[in-house]
Amino acid sequence: MNENIDIVKRRIKKLLALSKSPNENEAASALKKANEMMEEYNFTAVQFSDYTKTKIKDTKRFVRWRVVLANAVENLYATYHYKDHEGNIVFIGEDLDVFMSTEMYKYLVKTIDRMAKQNIRKNAKYKYRQSYKAGIASRLYDRMYELGQQCSWRNPKELKGQKKQIADFVEKQVAVEISKKKFEKANPTAFQKELAMPTK
Repeated sequence: MNENIDIVKRRIKKLLALSKSPNENEAASALKKANEMMEEYNFTAVQFSDYTKTKIKDTKRFVRWRVVLANAVENLYATYHYKDHEGNIVFIGEDLDVFMSTEMYKYLVKTIDRMAKQNIRKNAKYKYRQSYKAGIASRLYDRMYELGQQCSWRNPKELKGQKKQIADFVEKQVAVEISKKKFEKANPTAFQKELAMPTK
């Protein structure tokens, strides 16, 4: 059985290689056949690529400030993220980029949670807390976008190209449900108000 699976995997790899052919008909036909075989044997495209993916446990609820952070991080490290059906945030890309993205994301989430706990009144409403966190995340997004090209080990052209390549890979070949919610700029009012308040 394992020998048959290995034969199937080799066949899929050959088809995926053919899908990069300059002949459009040959490429389309090879990709279609590869996808059919992956579906039949319950393989994912990630198993046949140079990319890896890492899941980070998250809530099923859409939390805007976390999405803002994930967007900021993926721009910095040329990865791609989506939320799976279990609510996990998944980063896809090359090994080192995925590792850096996940570690940076987890660090920033903990930092924002800590800041909110330290600076927001205990009786503040949930909506206010979320708005405060969204304000911090929005500012971090701006700063990371401004400094991203300086902080990344890739040059700007390579960073943009790698990001697009991974996004195309995910959208065309990986069967996942990708959130279509657009990134909204957070209103940092709560964050600004809390900064102005004297601490006890």
